[in-house]
Amino acid sequence: MTFKDDLQNLMGTPVSQSKYIYGSIFHLMFNVTAGDAELVCNGCQWVLLDAADSVRLHDEAALSSDVISGLLTGKRLRSVESSPGSLSLHFDDVVLCGFATEDYHLMLHDGVSLKSPEWLAETDAARDSFMLFRPDGPAAGYEFSGYFDLNSVPWGAHYLSAQEGIIG
Repeated sequence: MTFKDDLQNLMGTPVSQSKYIYGSIFHLMFNVTAGDAELVCNGCQWVLLDAADSVRLHDEAALSSDVISGLLTGKRLRSVESSPGSLSLHFDDVVLCGFATEDYHLMLHDGVSLKSPEWLAETDAARDSFMLFRPDGPAAGYEFSGYFDLNSVPWGAHYLSAQEGIIG
């Protein structure tokens, strides 16, 4: 099965626990019949949007398990959208959008660009922006195949201004 197939199996399942790890990394647990499935946001850029496309939380904010849990625990996964540069997980009343801009990716990975020979030589776990661990099968990973353009979405400017408020 693929990462997207595994996500389809979680549709309608609520997040049972949200756990902040470090930096922009956090885990979402889903209680499924065979045990707990764990979705890991593995260090990509991300934003949590409400129904009005307002930024509720983003990867550079002051994060904790309580903050993430308050926005995601108990929410049911409703749909998934993917493009070369983003992955959007639609929950009851929020959307988690993971993405990688070129500047961020090059900074995070010491100038190694997506799809370059150096990038492809990295282990999957080092490359995958999302990982899904299931109790009844192997882990599946997801990596972007292209960079995301923040100018292409209505919340891009808001994300950048929110980020600048934290960084600058």
